Amino acid sequence: MDLIPATYDISELSKQANVSTRTIRYYGELRLLPATDRGPGGRRLYSDDALERLRFITRLKHLGLSLSEIGELNDRFVSGATPAMLRQLKQLLNIRTAQVAERIDELTQLLDELNSYRHRISEKNN
Repeated sequence: MDLIPATYDISELSKQANVSTRTIRYYGELRLLPATDRGPGGRRLYSDDALERLRFITRLKHLGLSLSEIGELNDRFVSGATPAMLRQLKQLLNIRTAQVAERIDELTQLLDELNSYRHRISEKNN
């Protein structure tokens, strides 16, 4: 028995992925998320693959990757260069990890300075 792949119109896809329809249209303009087909009245239709891709984009954005970086990864994936895409993703995540670690160090230093300054003020206030 063949399974019929699910198709979603833009509002259904929006609900499934918990993003706005505007975001989906914007990603389509950037060629990150093309519609699979057009339905009655020219409405965009999307497949399960589009839903997974949209969730992937959302995860990568949450991790701090830019839409430009995501677009480069997407281009490699679409061209069939999945191993190259995964290598590039690993590099981008390594860079982002280093940036986050550096920011944590900066914030830890700031917290120490704030606590030290607060302590000095408390001593002068007594």
